[in-house]
Amino acid sequence: MNIVETVGLTRTFGDFVANDGIDLRVAQGEIKAIVGENGAGKSTLMNMLYGLLTPTSGSIRVRGTECTFGSPADAIKAGLGMVHQHFKLVPSLSVWENVVLGIEKRVQTRAGRLPFIDARGQIGEVQAASDRYGMQLDVTATVGDLSIGLKQRVEILKMLYRDVEILILDEPTAVLTPQEVDGLIVTLNELKAQGKTIIVITHKLSEVMQLSDSVTVIKRGHVVADLRTAQTNERELAQLMVGRDVVLTLHRDERDCSGNDVAYQVRGLSTTDEHGKQVLSDIDLDVRRGEVLGIAGVEGNGQSELLKVLTGLMTATHAATTLEGRDLTNAMPTAIREAGVGIIHEDRYQHGLCRELTISENVIAGYHERPDVCRHGLLRPHEIAGKRDRLIEEYDVRVADPDGVVSQLSGGNAQKVIIAREFDAAPKLLIASQPTRGVDVGSIEFIHRKILQLRDAGTAVLLISSELSEIMTLSDRIVVMYKGRIIGEIDDVAHASTTAIGLLMAGIPQTEEVAR
Repeated sequence: MNIVETVGLTRTFGDFVANDGIDLRVAQGEIKAIVGENGAGKSTLMNMLYGLLTPTSGSIRVRGTECTFGSPADAIKAGLGMVHQHFKLVPSLSVWENVVLGIEKRVQTRAGRLPFIDARGQIGEVQAASDRYGMQLDVTATVGDLSIGLKQRVEILKMLYRDVEILILDEPTAVLTPQEVDGLIVTLNELKAQGKTIIVITHKLSEVMQLSDSVTVIKRGHVVADLRTAQTNERELAQLMVGRDVVLTLHRDERDCSGNDVAYQVRGLSTTDEHGKQVLSDIDLDVRRGEVLGIAGVEGNGQSELLKVLTGLMTATHAATTLEGRDLTNAMPTAIREAGVGIIHEDRYQHGLCRELTISENVIAGYHERPDVCRHGLLRPHEIAGKRDRLIEEYDVRVADPDGVVSQLSGGNAQKVIIAREFDAAPKLLIASQPTRGVDVGSIEFIHRKILQLRDAGTAVLLISSELSEIMTLSDRIVVMYKGRIIGEIDDVAHASTTAIGLLMAGIPQTEEVAR
């Protein structure tokens, strides 16, 4: 029995057709994977299922009944819940307040219900749910103080707390350790065993093969394949998505960079947050020319603060930082970029782009005083447009309108705008945090090749990623962060195991036996 079905579902934005006659069938109690390139129409389809968008034509059926969703509340009433790639949380509220938002319970007395939220009761309920699903959350913590990884857990808990029958997950494992991914898969299979239906949007084809019962491939707004997972493989799925053969794991030439000059050096970096809490402690890093130094770790262990300090968005209480002998300790972002540092921030919209500015304005952001786009203090519109068009073509940014604003792009194509801007600047040092978050398998291959090309050209690369496969694919050396410290270092990446690095990420110190 199909619990969810779409028939001829179409959504247009002006002349642009995002979804064109989508027929999707999801069986009750199955785990369905939805895959496709950036801009293929996956998110548009899911947003219609969740009531965030209204179809231009076609219908949505739940349990055989045609439904019209005017809002997410309508979808939740019908049993559909969604965890978004970009979070829908109120930063100033606590975890439990975000979870119960919209379904708050009032204090009940013998005299009747009082106009006060039953905080104590709901804190207990939400904490119990967090513990039951292994979310490991302090539900009294303020969401704005949480890492990206913990924020995603709050989003998942919001839907689980509402006991939805159909759970839509957008890139649910992007911020988890290998062990946590295994735990999430166990949880999802347990939910499936209880009769829940799960739809997963993911770019990780290995997880599609491990997790799903069936997989639907969408390309340029059309369904191009609907397959039983047991009857396909990663290479076939990648080819269906991209339209060509894709190298799923790049071959990286092993090299000994120990003799290369140190381009970027960090010594004794420590800092506290706005509450005076120590978040980084005595960090030492050396990044050599022509080397990729990977920083692995579960999000929330100081990587965000390290990135902010190194890019001028946060002040170190103690540090000495140099790039090719130039002191950049606590330098301003402008000075850091002028010194030759390219920056890919972990949150593309908070620090990497301005949604309401045009693509042209975003591709020169931070570099707008360079002579190729500015002369005598005046911007050069013709040259800027030419640069934009060149980067759109070179980096395959899928745009409906080159003159449009960034908010019109899918998340993955917005990420490509940042990648294009920073790589085109030919940096001496590239600090890249989560560079492939939310991009498709073809784009991941492209970005990984570009990073290795920068390395081969002599650029020093500091790579921060929660994707352990990405760290191990690209890095010449790996350090692991845990609770604001460097807990271990792996020099022989070719012979390192994911188990050993995963244990370090969980805070278990490395031993000689574990390292083997």
